[in-house]
Amino acid sequence: MNPGTRLSALSISQEGRFVKLLIALLVGYSLPALWNASPGIAETMASSAWLTLGLGPSVESSKKYFLQRSMANLVPIPIGLVLYPLVPEPLAIIVLVSLAMFVLVKHFPNAFRLTSMGIAICLVAGFGRDLAAAEGRMFAVFFGMLIGFLVELFVLPPDQGYKFHLLARRASRQLGALFESVAATRSLDSLTAECLDSLTRAQLALRDQLANFKADYGPRGRRHLRRYAAEMALFEHRVALIGSGAHLLGTLADCRALFETLEPTFREHVFVHLARIDEVHQQLAAYFEHRRAEPPDHDYLQAPYTPADSANPYHMVLQGALMTHQRVLGERVAAIRALGALPA
Repeated sequence: MNPGTRLSALSISQEGRFVKLLIALLVGYSLPALWNASPGIAETMASSAWLTLGLGPSVESSKKYFLQRSMANLVPIPIGLVLYPLVPEPLAIIVLVSLAMFVLVKHFPNAFRLTSMGIAICLVAGFGRDLAAAEGRMFAVFFGMLIGFLVELFVLPPDQGYKFHLLARRASRQLGALFESVAATRSLDSLTAECLDSLTRAQLALRDQLANFKADYGPRGRRHLRRYAAEMALFEHRVALIGSGAHLLGTLADCRALFETLEPTFREHVFVHLARIDEVHQQLAAYFEHRRAEPPDHDYLQAPYTPADSANPYHMVLQGALMTHQRVLGERVAAIRALGALPA
């Protein structure tokens, strides 16, 4: 494992996350000391810096939390300070500021974090007319959150592309193992609920990770993810291929109870196709895993599916699933081929 790969692995690990949390905490606590600020400012800034990183290893989640929590403090506190000369009763201030914030949240639902807003509204009543305390709170929260976001962005930013490859490898191996087992045993017995549930979880995790990657990549490509720019389309194809294979296996499992009652010739027809699909998936796995220059060129991808001669409705369901997956394989591999060689 080269140094770059080690850093990528560390960036998505719990150890790497703890390092960033500790850095954010220390920086957030130490900076106020340079300005001789009060201990309360240091504590608020340090905890805010920590909280920015607390929602998960994602630049986008840190950015969202930074903006929402900052707005939840920067808006209600000034509103309370403006109202205090008119309504000096603390409980009335809490009610009025809450109503004002509910109106803003209704019109801008994604701009505020409600849990942080409740704390800020209650602090309004405690600050009273103490403008310095209110300014200190807003300053500490905003710059503390900013510190945490900058730590996430520049200190071991999570390599979502590396994590995608890890999850894709796991899902591909699970899918390949099931296809290989069915093709080798010429039986659907290996398609147990436990195996299919595990494959479904791996598939969903991969799909969610693609969304995380796109969110962190952003419209222009964040610096630490730009090296995956040429692979983004391949990520999409890989998710679609694994999803289609998992759907085919799920359809076969649903028909498993009736499969043994079907004609032997049709069962043989199904296993012949599954064996060829297994070969294609093995070639696809090797292409992605070992960075081969060309995607699979299996004859199964060019030959149109030939249905078996049968009017049995269960045959139609199985043949439809086989036909659909063959079409997805052909279309996706053709699209991958059109992209050119896989980036190293």
